[in-house]
Amino acid sequence: MSEATQDIERLFRLAMRRFPGTVTVVTTTLDGADCGMTATAVTSLSMDPPSLLVCVNRGTGFHSAIEQCDRFCVNVLREGQEDIASIFGGGKPPHERFGDGVWAHEDGIAYLKDAQANIFCRRAGLFQYGTHTIVVGEATALLLHDELAPLIYVDGRYAAVAPSAG
Repeated sequence: MSEATQDIERLFRLAMRRFPGTVTVVTTTLDGADCGMTATAVTSLSMDPPSLLVCVNRGTGFHSAIEQCDRFCVNVLREGQEDIASIFGGGKPPHERFGDGVWAHEDGIAYLKDAQANIFCRRAGLFQYGTHTIVVGEATALLLHDELAPLIYVDGRYAAVAPSAG
């Protein structure tokens, strides 16, 4: 790799650290086992149909699960759930992750009961780009919890933003 390419990659990584991202835990079930990972590369896509994008690195253990599943849930974390974000970001082995937090199941998919929001999705598409797979999810059900500040990740640390009134 050339020096110029390395410099672009280094600078790009530094620039991306300045993009605040809402912290989520994406969950699914594969062969009867709950699977999940922390993700900030999640964004809305369309209102018609209501859908979102989740970007998953193909090198993660979670990639196989999201690629094979039909349904998943995006759990939007709230202030105070940094421990859950860390656990699902690799702080614990996959088989131990659901031992922390208050989890329930909706149609067989685990969701974090006290997250800021839970967005249940049907997988509508998979697209590979670079090191990641872009997963398109069409929302099929939602649970919203009022007056909770979302957990944000920016410049290598967690932060919270006060929710808007109304």
